[in-house]
This record gives sequence, structure tokens and C-alpha cells, in this order.
Amino acid sequence: MADEINVLGLKEIQSTLDKLPARLGEKVVRAALRAAAQPMRKDAQARAPVLKKPQWNRKAGTVKKSITIKRSKKDKYGVYLTVAGLSAKKVKEFTGGTRRKSTNNPDDPWYWVFLEFGTANQPAQEFMRPAFESQKFAAIRRFEEFAKRRVVREAEKLAREQGSKAA
Repeated sequence: MADEINVLGLKEIQSTLDKLPARLGEKVVRAALRAAAQPMRKDAQARAPVLKKPQWNRKAGTVKKSITIKRSKKDKYGVYLTVAGLSAKKVKEFTGGTRRKSTNNPDDPWYWVFLEFGTANQPAQEFMRPAFESQKFAAIRRFEEFAKRRVVREAEKLAREQGSKAA
């Protein structure tokens, strides 16, 4: 059974977006998508399992703190919710440039996939998928509200700029 989603006002937003310069349209849509993903991020953080007893190579709350919204490199409008790993700079700082494993870094949430999907020895402790399922309709409403406000604001700003150039 598929869920049905009916969003009102998207045609109006699209027509106004078409009137804006392409760069502004991308900016508005991406910002609206990021705003819409915030409830999912917060829900995923609330659901993320936290290590009860710290270990030498793990800190409590590492996965929870690493849940973030990132911009897609494949889609100009895309954003996605993920658990961000350590940057190359942080890995190099931890390993000292040697071949040591950065998986022993207590700040590295590399193991989040095993928590989300489970392993042969450990059942899944899902937190990302349930967050999406529980917040998807709220995210759509938030996208719609944010996009409406932002499109109007950008259109007004563009009209003021063009009016000042004509004067």
C-alpha cells in the first residue's frame, strides 16, 4: 500500500520560481529542503542509540552528534540526511599521517551503519529510517511553508533591485 501525499500550492511556487533567475531558484529550493529536513534530523538524533558505557575507542553520543544534513553533489537541488564521518584533516590528526586505523578514533562514527542495519551478531537499532517515516509529512508541510515565504521574499527583493536600476 502506497502513501498518498497531496501538497497544495506547489504550482504557484513553481511558476514564481520560474520567474526568478536560476541561481536564486536553486538557492530557495535548497534552503527549503534543508529546512524541511530539520525535523527528521532532530528525530533521528533523539532516536540514535547512545553508548551506555564508554570504551577506549568509543564516546557516548558520537553518532547522535554526527547526524547532519548535507548538500548532494549529484543533484543541484538535493540534500540528504546522513551521519557525517570525520574529515580527512581530523583522520590525519588522529593517525599522525601513519597507517594507523582511524576506526579507533573515539570521535569517528563509522560504525553507525552497523547500528542502523544490524549485523549477523547484532540486531538493528534503527534510528534514521523511523525518523524519516515519522517526519515525512511534517517535512513536506515545512517545505511548502518555507518555500512560499522565501519565494515571495526573493521576488520582492528582485523587484526592488530592478526598480532601482530602472530609476
